[in-house]
Amino acid sequence: MQDLSRPELRSRDVGGHQPRTVAGVETPRTLDEVRTLVRQATADRRRLYPISTGRNWGMGSAMPVTDDNLVVDLGAMNRIRGLDLEAGYAVIEPGVTQRQLAEVLRGTPWMLNVTASCADTSVIGNALDRGDGCIRSRVHDVAGIEAVLADGSVVTTGGLDPAGRYHGRVAGPDLTQAFVQHNLGIVTAMAVSLVPRPETIALVHGRMPAHQAGVALEAIAGFLRRGNPADGLMRVRELALVPSHGDWTLPGGVDPSLFTVLGPLMGGDATVELAEELLRKSLIEVEGAEALRVVDAAEVGPHDPLYARALMSLGIPTCLGVHNALGVTSCDQIDDGPMGFLALLPLMPLQARRTEHLVGALQSAVDAHTTALMIEWNLVSPHIGNGVMQIFFDRGAPGAAHRAHQLRNDGNCVLRGNGCAIYRSDIDHAAADVWSETSTAGLGMLHRLKTALDPDGLLSPGRYGA
Repeated sequence: MQDLSRPELRSRDVGGHQPRTVAGVETPRTLDEVRTLVRQATADRRRLYPISTGRNWGMGSAMPVTDDNLVVDLGAMNRIRGLDLEAGYAVIEPGVTQRQLAEVLRGTPWMLNVTASCADTSVIGNALDRGDGCIRSRVHDVAGIEAVLADGSVVTTGGLDPAGRYHGRVAGPDLTQAFVQHNLGIVTAMAVSLVPRPETIALVHGRMPAHQAGVALEAIAGFLRRGNPADGLMRVRELALVPSHGDWTLPGGVDPSLFTVLGPLMGGDATVELAEELLRKSLIEVEGAEALRVVDAAEVGPHDPLYARALMSLGIPTCLGVHNALGVTSCDQIDDGPMGFLALLPLMPLQARRTEHLVGALQSAVDAHTTALMIEWNLVSPHIGNGVMQIFFDRGAPGAAHRAHQLRNDGNCVLRGNGCAIYRSDIDHAAADVWSETSTAGLGMLHRLKTALDPDGLLSPGRYGA
């Protein structure tokens, strides 16, 4: 066991959150070891906080929500238990990384829904926290789970049987989604839905004037609502709001006068060609849209700025984007590096007028705290977007971390005031976000579930649930 009360271990967090005291670390390697650990913790009334690979950057990294938890590092549980190349499912453990699963899928009819984060992040950890991949929201990849409850018993959901075989959803209630963003148990395996490898993957890329972001969003939403014939997640990203004065920090290459439209179009050749034609027609009134590029992702070379995004659209995870944004050469440097990073993840409107009003309100907060903010919209559906707001700061500059946290807090208030709820929380706001967005009856139901399965509240205290 490692003593995480030592300051050098306690403070490893790129977000500069207040340090949490930690009772220690356990690293189980098997399901039975997790069960033994949970039973002993229940007998000793010790609180457990499971992590997968601990690379939850901008949200708290590997730190628990509350003090004095025993961290359960599941990174050593890294077996791919099963791979069904006929039906398109993998059954994996929490320590299985994007890199590991993508490599196993190389040359098969299936590919992974890759995220833009590090290749060595956990597939399970990100999916359970509703991260977004290049093709769809990763919550749609969660087909079934295996979890250890507070009494040490094991449950499986969604058609994943106790022997680790995945059958598909079977008769009766499916409690899989009850374990997404909740703390009912320690998830030790997941059945992951894979993506059929398409005939063609084209990558859309265009940079347009910043004042056109709202118009472009509404146009792309219209493209989705009328029926995008190709798969793939469209993004409007890199809309940077910078203060009118003071020192501020953004990743290299970001131009505050522009934003980016980006995303893959996937399917047969004819399907992709039709999708490109319809997308261009949707954007015809958007200034700068005539320069939109649509390229074959497989033909993008290493020296092209789109290379990292092309790899991800092909189901190949890469750390290049993370390294460029945070100024490191290894992801192991991020929590100790010079660049600080916070994330704020709200549900965002897709209408031009609402977007312009919201951006204006956020600009006022940016000016007040002399800290830059970069906005991304992931168009996960035709109805609403998953927002990703990134706040960068110089960890060595006096007061920079405080201003960044104040901007995140004020930005949260601005978002709520404009009807934008948070869909994914950091360690400082996980419980508060649930309480503020859930009805009294809903909170009561969550509390009853948690009390029934974990009466002493020993598993992941403060993480989303009661």
